[in-house]
Amino acid sequence: VSYYLRGYLLSMSAKKRRLFYRYAEGDIEWDEKATIIYPVVCILAGLCAGMFGIGGGIVQVPLMLKIGINPKVASATSATMIMYTSFTAMTSFYVFGLLKMDYAVICLILGLCVTFVGQIGLTILIKKLGRDSLIIFSVAAVVGVSAVLMGTHSIIQLASAPSLSGGGGAICAKGD
Repeated sequence: VSYYLRGYLLSMSAKKRRLFYRYAEGDIEWDEKATIIYPVVCILAGLCAGMFGIGGGIVQVPLMLKIGINPKVASATSATMIMYTSFTAMTSFYVFGLLKMDYAVICLILGLCVTFVGQIGLTILIKKLGRDSLIIFSVAAVVGVSAVLMGTHSIIQLASAPSLSGGGGAICAKGD
């Protein structure tokens, strides 16, 4: 499938060049290199997301910005990916009887409200300041805060875990 799509993208790009197509800002001009590198990076992002439980958007949005996609489109694409992966995860939890409905309803309502407020607030700021870069900064802030919190949580868990010798939780505790 990927090989077929690569050929299709390359033929469409060649056709556009022959017709002197003018690319809009944020359009992707696919070439031999891009049709190899970006799918490989996306596959690696998917593997990391699945193995480590990170959001694919953490990797996909910077990748989309790197290839020149408009920040609004990258953000919307990421939100769509999150919607599908969240729905799939929720369905899996429901099927296996692991979904606590009272907790799920609270999280759904809270998530929708916070998303609505954040979206409206960011839209107002972008219109007021005229800077799409706020989207990039907000994504970077979320990634940065997530990295710090995950690192802090890991260090706390490591420090409080029982040592191999059965003693307390010090990382470098001496054995008995």
